[in-house]
Amino acid sequence: MMPDRTGLFALTIRTLATVAVMVTAASVCNCAIAQDQLREGANVELNNTIPFEQRGVTVDQKLGEEVPLNLPLKDSKGNAVKTGYFIDGKKPTIITLNYSNCPMLCNVQLNRLCQSLNKLDLQIGRDFNMLTVSIDPTESTERIRETKQKYVDDLPNQPGAVNGWAFCTARQPIITRLADSVGFRYKYDRANQQYNHPAMLCYVSPDGVISRYSLDINFPPEQMKLALVDAGNGTIGSKVDQFILWCYSYDPDSNSYTPYAWRIMRLGGAATIGLMLACLAPFWIGRKKGPNSIEDQESSDDRDGATVASDRTKPTNLFN
Repeated sequence: MMPDRTGLFALTIRTLATVAVMVTAASVCNCAIAQDQLREGANVELNNTIPFEQRGVTVDQKLGEEVPLNLPLKDSKGNAVKTGYFIDGKKPTIITLNYSNCPMLCNVQLNRLCQSLNKLDLQIGRDFNMLTVSIDPTESTERIRETKQKYVDDLPNQPGAVNGWAFCTARQPIITRLADSVGFRYKYDRANQQYNHPAMLCYVSPDGVISRYSLDINFPPEQMKLALVDAGNGTIGSKVDQFILWCYSYDPDSNSYTPYAWRIMRLGGAATIGLMLACLAPFWIGRKKGPNSIEDQESSDDRDGATVASDRTKPTNLFN
């Protein structure tokens, strides 16, 4: 005798519904118990551990240290170059480490970077250089050339990006040396066949000294300008830019430039004293020309009057 399919289907539905209700009830019960324990001050442990493949993926800020200028690279045209070709002793340089086949982070980072560069009044190639090195040693020249063209096309307000922003490949030992010099820690995830890496901009002085970092995917143009003027050591930016930079200091913890309170207080104090001197100067000058000056003038007038009177009283000898 064939089993009733309708009855079996109904039985299956009832069984699944019963299991779902039991699981839901258990979850609600556990949640309520956990909330009661939390209210009572019990120790609650959260699963906030870093996944194994993400451990060690960070940036160690090496402020004040130097980037090697003799590391061999290959640019997007296939030419053999060195890091010192871009860190040329004349302009500051922004260094980024990315790779073309990155599934997400590199695209987001470089797209946001282009948006900020389009709003920046400093010019790539004229005021500063940019160097992007692939962390994938298997990346081809053709692939990185395509990547460069993609981002250069996104910079209509930066015509100098064609020559001022270099995209390069390198062998693994060179990539490792460059990454170590700027504190860039990344790992290769074999399971997903991708690189786990942080987002980083490294600002380098004309002589190759690391001056600051940007460790976010947002790049406020005013912060970028301060970082470039700071890295330029007076080679770029106007006097006003240098003055504004004097009022700010780089905070590695907040990864941004913050107002330097002590300098601003000194500036405010100096301005206040200068204003007071300017207001009181006419009063002091007037006092110096006050009673003493008037008495001297009156004495001089009296002497002049006496001289004239004595001249009038002298007899005139008409026969001599």
